[in-house]
Amino acid sequence: MACQNIRRYVSFIKEHIGDCWENLAFALGFDIPAISNITSRNRDDTSRCRDMLGEWERRKGDAATMGVLMEALTDVELREVVDGLKKKFPELKKEPMTQARPKREASGPAGKPGGSGAGVGTHDETKRPTKKRRLRKGAAAKPAKRHRTSGSSSKPVVLLLNDEYGTRKGGISTIHREMACLLVSKGAKVYSTVLEATQEDKKDAEADGVELIFPRKFKGGKRTPGLDWLTRDHQIRYPHLPTDVDFIVGHDNITSRAARQIKEQRLPHAKLVQVNHIIPEDVNPYKSDAKVLTIGDLPHADVIFSVGPLTYDFYKMLTSQLKPHFEFLPKPSDIFSTADVAYTDTKVEYLDKEIKVVLSVCRAQGLERLKDYDLSAKSMGKVIEELPHTEWQVRDASAEDFPKIKAIIQANVKKDNFHLTSLKYGTQEDLSRDMQQAHVVLMPSRAEPFGLVGLEAIAAGVPVLVSHKSGLAWFLRSQDPEFDRLIVEIEDNDQEAAKTLAKRIIKILTDGNREFQAARRLKEKLLASKYWNVSHAQFLEAFGL
Repeated sequence: MACQNIRRYVSFIKEHIGDCWENLAFALGFDIPAISNITSRNRDDTSRCRDMLGEWERRKGDAATMGVLMEALTDVELREVVDGLKKKFPELKKEPMTQARPKREASGPAGKPGGSGAGVGTHDETKRPTKKRRLRKGAAAKPAKRHRTSGSSSKPVVLLLNDEYGTRKGGISTIHREMACLLVSKGAKVYSTVLEATQEDKKDAEADGVELIFPRKFKGGKRTPGLDWLTRDHQIRYPHLPTDVDFIVGHDNITSRAARQIKEQRLPHAKLVQVNHIIPEDVNPYKSDAKVLTIGDLPHADVIFSVGPLTYDFYKMLTSQLKPHFEFLPKPSDIFSTADVAYTDTKVEYLDKEIKVVLSVCRAQGLERLKDYDLSAKSMGKVIEELPHTEWQVRDASAEDFPKIKAIIQANVKKDNFHLTSLKYGTQEDLSRDMQQAHVVLMPSRAEPFGLVGLEAIAAGVPVLVSHKSGLAWFLRSQDPEFDRLIVEIEDNDQEAAKTLAKRIIKILTDGNREFQAARRLKEKLLASKYWNVSHAQFLEAFGL
C-alpha cells in the first residue's frame, strides 16, 4: 500500500489512541528528544499523534506502510485499534503485517536507564518526556566505551540481562546476583534488567549497589511480561538502556539471545559475555520437543563462563579454538553458611521429633524426569512403608505445577496417609528456613549440570543426597574424600534407582544425630577450603578488575 494512503486512516488512529501515542512513537523508532519536540509544539494528544504520524511518513517514505503501522500498534498492546481499523476500513484486512522492527534513529540520544535509583522504584514509562529528561545535543553520537583493561583507572560498566533480580527462581538467578555483587565489590557500575521486581528484590538490589532497569509498560496493556520483551521487543520495552556499556552478560538459553541482539543492534562496542548453566546433550533427552536446548549464541560471545566442572568440561571442547573460556564456581550465600542447623539446644527436639521431613527443591513444569519427581516419589513410597511418619516437602512448585506433582505421587505412592507439603517458589531466606526444619535434602537428578541447592544444603550443615550424574558430584569428588558419603549412584533402571535412594534416605532418617554431625564436619571443610577464590579472580579479571 502506498505510503500516502496512510493519511486516510490517521483521523481514526489519533481519535482512538489518546495519550498512548507516545508508546506508538517508540514502537515506530522515535527517541525521547524527538517525542519531546512533538509534545512541545502541539497542544493536545490528538494533534501530537497526527504530527508524529506525519513525521514518521516523511522519514520513512514508501516504507511507511499500514502493515508496519498496524504491527507497531499491536506491539504496544493497542490491538483494539487495529481491529477497529479493519472493521471501519475492510481493505485493511488484506494488508500484510511485516516482521521488520523499526530501528531507533542513529542521531538521537538513547536516554538514561530506567529506574529511579539502585533498585528503588520503577521508571514510569507512561509519563511524557520533559525538558529535564532530555540529553544534551549530540550525546548519542558518542559510541559506547571500549573494553577497559586491568591497568585502566576507570571501572567497567556492566549490563546483566535476566528476568528477575532475586533468588526465587533458583540457580541461574542466584548466580546472576552473585556475579553482580562480585562486580560491584571491585568498583564496577552494574545494571540488571528485570521483567518485574518485588519490594524485597528492589531492596536487595539497592543494598548490593545494582541499578535495576524495568521494562516499559503500556497504559492499558494486557501482555504478561516475558523473555520476548528482552529479545524481540527490547527496542520498545527497554528504550533507556545505558549507552556506555563495556560488557553485556547473558545466561545461556535464558538471555543469551537477548544479549547478542542488544549488542548487535544497540551496543556494538560492548564485549559479549555468555554464562553457561546447561549441557544440551544431557538435558535434551528429558525435555519436551518444544524446549530442546541449543548453543546457537556461543560463537558470538567474546568471553564464556561455565558454571561448575561438568559444564566447563562439556564446553571446553567446543570453545578451545574460539574464545576465552573459564569455569565459574558459585560460593554459597551467607544465608546458608551462617545457618546453625540442628546444633543448638533448641534444635534437639526438631531432630528427635516423630515426623521426619524430606525436602526437595525443584520444579515440575516440563521437567518431570529431569528433576526426578518420579524417582523421588518412587523412593518416598518405599520410605513411608518403613517410616510411616515421614513428610515430603516440595519447594518451588507453582499452582500450575501442583496437579502434576500430585499425579506423579499418586502413581507411585500407595499409602493413604502420605504427607506432602507443596510450597511455592521461594527466596534463599525461605529455602534456608526449610532446610533448618528438614532431616535430609534430596537432589537425585538424572541430569544436573551443577546443583546449587545441594551445595547450599552442605553449606547449611544439613544432610543431603546428590546424584552421581550431577556437576555437584564432580565437584565434591575433587574435594575431600569424605564428601563421597553424599553421592548416590542413580541407576538408569528406575526401580533399582528408587531402591538405592530409599535405603539412603531411611539410613539418614533413622540415624539423625550421627548424620547431622557428619554434615557439620562437611560444612566446615567446604567453607574452609575457599574453593571459589580462583574462579572468582578469573571472573573479575575478564572484566578488567
